[in-house]
Amino acid sequence: MSTLQVKIKHVKAKYDIEVLLDEPVEVLKTQLFALTGVPPDRQKITAGIKQITDDTDLKTAGLKPNQVLMLIGTADVLAAAEKVVFVEDMAPAEMHGLIAAGVPFGLENLGNTCYMNSSVQMLANVEPLVQKMASHPPASSALDPAAALTTQARNLFFSLKRAHEPVAPHEFLNSLRTSFPQFAQRGENGGWAQQDADECLTQIMQVLSSKVKVEGRSVVEDTFGIEMDVEVKASEGDEPAYTEKEKVLKMACHIEGAVAQGDGSNKGGTDLLPQCIAKAMISQLEKTSPVLGREVIYNKTAKITRLPPYLLCQFVRFYWKQDTQKKAKILRPVKFPVTLDMKDYCADPLKNSIEVIRLSTLNPQPSTLSPQPSAPSTLRQPSANPET
Repeated sequence: MSTLQVKIKHVKAKYDIEVLLDEPVEVLKTQLFALTGVPPDRQKITAGIKQITDDTDLKTAGLKPNQVLMLIGTADVLAAAEKVVFVEDMAPAEMHGLIAAGVPFGLENLGNTCYMNSSVQMLANVEPLVQKMASHPPASSALDPAAALTTQARNLFFSLKRAHEPVAPHEFLNSLRTSFPQFAQRGENGGWAQQDADECLTQIMQVLSSKVKVEGRSVVEDTFGIEMDVEVKASEGDEPAYTEKEKVLKMACHIEGAVAQGDGSNKGGTDLLPQCIAKAMISQLEKTSPVLGREVIYNKTAKITRLPPYLLCQFVRFYWKQDTQKKAKILRPVKFPVTLDMKDYCADPLKNSIEVIRLSTLNPQPSTLSPQPSAPSTLRQPSANPET
């Protein structure tokens, strides 16, 4: 994906922004909305004497590196927040109205258990996983905490589907803490300690992956598994590059905050999920080079060879802050599209398969006596979940 670093001036502020040249102007306007609060329909963008409109092709607009673009428009004024009414505070008539409307109920917080609740609710909405857990339950054993946790997960998923009021996941929580004692830690005041949702989701998925299988295959890996070819190349010397196979259950998308510059502007940062994924495909490691006989930085470039039916994207918001020697959180909004196109991050064979399926969808062939094969489920492009 082609990108270009430019500067955006709005009122008295100046921002450094990475323009995605292959994307429509609408994407640029979304980035500017995240930075300035000016809605896309109010934005007027100029590059010198040229005006950038919704029909402008950014690749041929003649933009230069570090060129200053002008943004004209007024930011939205936030309306007064609507008062939140919690389920437990509703009158009986209001509760019956929710039930009649088919509004799904969630999980009760049992004391700082929001990390667990969010993980469970995400998995409970993956229908293929829930159905296969129902038809292939694990063998129960009092001596197998993983089997007990899987059974409690299956029971909880179906309780959520049948619920007419919020569900209290006591049994699942007890089983989770038995399997993973770190989730039973208490804070300084004796209450349950806060925990990380991604750590909880990872542990639950590892258990389900080992216990929920169909014909010897892990249902979790079939549903969420991503496979990649990773080219590893030394940054110096003549050592030949080599390729590794890698399997993961989620894309770790690192969020980057903008860095303040001496001129008062901010440079860098991630505004959109596709930017985060592009950065996730490139990484580095340091190891001993067999050719040079010393530590060398190796550059890793990944290409996806297998896409899952459900793509998990983890927003990695924490980083190690050197000056305080503590973990810090990057408080930066990241927008994501309703349809996430993963083609640019795939290896050529998968890229070609995606293109063939797209062309056949756009130009369907007349029906013949022999049915045409359907598209592999691994090529479906779901939306990413920002909370994962």
